[in-house]
Amino acid sequence: MLSPAVLWVVLAVLVVLVVLNLLLTLRLAGIVQQREYDRLPLAFPIGAPLPEFTARRQGDGAVLSSASLSGAAAVLVFLSPACGDCRRRRLELIELHPAIAASGIGLWLFGAGARRRVRAFFEGTPLADHVMSIRPGVRRRLNARNAAPFYLFVDDTGTVVASGFVGDGDWSSFDAQMREVLASGLRGSAPPDVGKAVAAEVG
Repeated sequence: MLSPAVLWVVLAVLVVLVVLNLLLTLRLAGIVQQREYDRLPLAFPIGAPLPEFTARRQGDGAVLSSASLSGAAAVLVFLSPACGDCRRRRLELIELHPAIAASGIGLWLFGAGARRRVRAFFEGTPLADHVMSIRPGVRRRLNARNAAPFYLFVDDTGTVVASGFVGDGDWSSFDAQMREVLASGLRGSAPPDVGKAVAAEVG
C-alpha cells in the first residue's frame, strides 16, 4: 500500500499534467482561431456590388435599405468608441461633414460595441444622424475582420470602388477632395458631379 506521502506526490503530478494539458489546449485553440482570422479578407472585394441589406438609423429608428444609397456616391465607415484612432477619425469626419453633405455623398456610420457607448460616441455631433445599426451577419459581409477605422467607397451604381483602413491612399484622396470643397466655401451648393468624381478618383 502506498504511503500518504507518495499519494500526495502522485496527485500533485496528475494536477500538473492536467494544467499543462489545459494550457496546451487553450494555446492550440488560440493558434487555430488566429489562423482562421488571418484567412479573412483584409478588405471588401473591389468591383463587387454592395450587398443588399437593411440598417436601422439610431437617431429615429427608421429602417433603411442599402438600395437607398444608389444613384450617388457613398462612404460607409466603421468606427469603435474603444479605438484611439477612431476618436481622431471621428473629428476628421466632423470637419468633412459639410463638404460630404454639400457634395451629395451618402454617409453611413457603423459603431462597434454597446449601443449606449456608440450613441454617446456620436451624440452632439453632425454625425449622429448618420449612425446605423446592422445585424452581425451583415457586418461580417461588409467588414470581415470587424476592423476599425475601416471604410468602403461605393459609386453611384452601387459598386464598391475602394475599401480599407481610414487613412490609406484612397481615403487620403477623398479627404483632400472634400477639403477642396470646404476651401471653396461651399458656395451654397456642391461642385458639379463631385460625388461621381470622388468615386472615380478612388477607383
